[in-house]
Amino acid sequence: MLAGAVACLLAHACGPPAGPARPTTALAAPDERAARNAAIEAFGLRAWDALASGEPTRVLYDELVLRALLEPASATRLSARRGLLRRRIARASDLTSRLETATYAGICLQGAREEPAGGVLGLRSPGWVFDRALLIGTRPGGGRVASWIEGIFIFTDAGFGALDLERVENPRWEHSDLELAPCDFAVRDDLPDGAR
Repeated sequence: MLAGAVACLLAHACGPPAGPARPTTALAAPDERAARNAAIEAFGLRAWDALASGEPTRVLYDELVLRALLEPASATRLSARRGLLRRRIARASDLTSRLETATYAGICLQGAREEPAGGVLGLRSPGWVFDRALLIGTRPGGGRVASWIEGIFIFTDAGFGALDLERVENPRWEHSDLELAPCDFAVRDDLPDGAR
């Protein structure tokens, strides 16, 4: 009985279970393909949910994370750009109305690269970065929808997130880039069996 009381007190003293880990450092791309695909897929699902809910800014790292990942001058510069963010992204109503009947089917990354510490982005440590992602969904009964989300996306010890968003495209049915866009990395379920 005493052991149960002590465990209860310790549980209350420590508080509720922690939420998702806060990113503390940028990371290079995982060496193993399965780990890379898992990181890409986790971001694709998270970004799809953000767009489908009409809140694409949910993929943005907050100010504290910017300060942890970037040198001070770079963090300040990106923070200042966020003041005009709403002008650069699609309207929430357009996102939700065009994605409401679709389900996530994959993601295609472009502009993927390893960025050095102290380079153009001002990262504190080297990181795996990409510039844009085509988020892909499928509709009930067939047909696809896709939308580009553009900015500066970086892999961290808590997965991918955005340092900045440049543009979020209105989703388009049977987007031409589903067939035309080359991918640096892709995790896609929208292709016919045997074509993956």
